[in-house]
Amino acid sequence: MVRKGKVRTASLEQDRMSMTNVLRNIIKVTLATALCVMLGAGAGAAKPKVSVKNKTYEVDATSVQGLKQQMKQRGPNGYWAYTDWYVRWSGSCALSVEITYTMPKHKNEGKMDAATRKSWKAMVSALKAHEEKHGAHGVQAAREIEQTRCANGDAVIKKWNKQDEVLDKRTRHGATEGVVLN
Repeated sequence: MVRKGKVRTASLEQDRMSMTNVLRNIIKVTLATALCVMLGAGAGAAKPKVSVKNKTYEVDATSVQGLKQQMKQRGPNGYWAYTDWYVRWSGSCALSVEITYTMPKHKNEGKMDAATRKSWKAMVSALKAHEEKHGAHGVQAAREIEQTRCANGDAVIKKWNKQDEVLDKRTRHGATEGVVLN
């Protein structure tokens, strides 16, 4: 009987050590998983697939006033530029975002005088940066939908559409960010 007790005691000690190791491993795995999730690399945290299309419409005016007039007439929906984003998701919550940027493109910038060309290039650069903020809203919407496992997707889309409106109102469609021709 004494031997059994010793064996049993040794077995309890081994069980205790084994449980300690198991707990250590569980803690390590939990911490590693938490770190991966915080860094966005966790299992099931696949990023939405993003595809980008760039469209242009042509302008050929050589004066500031002519450029403004042509962009208003030829631009999408009467704007100088426009960003469309569409978030799609499947029943398994696989998400994709399609972003389409429509920007003006000058047929021959060399025909503009130096001051107008400089203003044009600065405006186009600022306009692209502004439109990319709208595109980022689409990506943010997809990420938020993914975080909720595709619950309330329509509400999330509405929220980020509203953010597009807020951005345009706050920046006067990019004017405060350099989207000006003068």
